[in-house]
Amino acid sequence: MTSPAVLAGWSAFVALGATVVGAVTLILFFSRGGAWGRLNDAASVVLLLAMIPVALVIGTIESETVTTVAVAVAALGIVAMVVVAVLQALLVVGRVTYEQTKAAVLGGGAVIGAWYILAGWLTGGTVLDGPLRWLAIAAGIGYIAIGYGFLAGNERHPLSAIGGVVLLAASVVFLGGLGVGLVTGQIMVPAWNA
Repeated sequence: MTSPAVLAGWSAFVALGATVVGAVTLILFFSRGGAWGRLNDAASVVLLLAMIPVALVIGTIESETVTTVAVAVAALGIVAMVVVAVLQALLVVGRVTYEQTKAAVLGGGAVIGAWYILAGWLTGGTVLDGPLRWLAIAAGIGYIAIGYGFLAGNERHPLSAIGGVVLLAASVVFLGGLGVGLVTGQIMVPAWNA
């Protein structure tokens, strides 16, 4: 039987792939329009659902040192991931419009950014302390910058582009490093939490 940590590692790889697909389709949407927007929204649904096991395993690792706080932070992130995934899925199937969900999706993205920052911060003193910690924090800052940029001026706002680049780079390296560590057993979930 595959352990939850290994499953979370594979989930991190799925999230990484969806992140890259999302970035490419977003660029294509802004340059060519059309169906690329719907593909970007679909990639974000996959990304957010794949992030749930990642959030669970990070919270489990953090609970070794900060117990209740780790549970609250993981719950905050997971609720935001589910809400934004549902809104994006509704957009993909044409049940809502971008304008109807824009504020909620960007707000939910900011909450996910806050989760990334808090999750990174709480990994101090755990097996995730080190580069992965700072990559998570950088990804969270990028998430929040994108949300602010889109609210302030859509894709043309400088923070949309800067936040996007920071989020893409930091989250790809974070998810890749976490995935490799979990799948190979280099990152172990404490035995009492496994």
